Amino acid sequence: MLQQRGRYAAAWLWVAIAAIVLAPIGCSRSSKQEQTVPSGPTGEISGTITLDPALKDKVGKAPLLLIFASTSSDPTQPALVVKREFDVSFPYNYKLSAEDITLVGSSFQGKMYVTARIDPAGMIGPARPGTFDGTYPGNPVAVGSSKVDIVINKAH
Repeated sequence: MLQQRGRYAAAWLWVAIAAIVLAPIGCSRSSKQEQTVPSGPTGEISGTITLDPALKDKVGKAPLLLIFASTSSDPTQPALVVKREFDVSFPYNYKLSAEDITLVGSSFQGKMYVTARIDPAGMIGPARPGTFDGTYPGNPVAVGSSKVDIVINKAH
């Protein structure tokens, strides 16, 4: 019986030693992953959003602007970023980064399709009557791009 207790004690001792030795390795891996997230201009998409003068009177005085970044050109696919900006005036300068991600588990890298919409109800999804939108004509753009300028020129 004492011999069996000794085996269990030895096994627990090895588990404790392994936990102490391996814990810093696990911590260093997660901090290295955090360091690989791009920061600054290389991890952003930026540009200016303007409003077609023909739509100026239809939009209202304090529009809600939605800026989308998606890995797909299909509007039925969920966007990686949905940024809401209240009471904007045009032209509007914007920046999108990893901090703006709204689709959990996604990363802000590769190429993105960038669009903008004015939606009085602030709804996400397909355009509905009463909404206005525009798309960057050079889509998709690489993360790190600047001068990704959009003209909101389509009324639904």
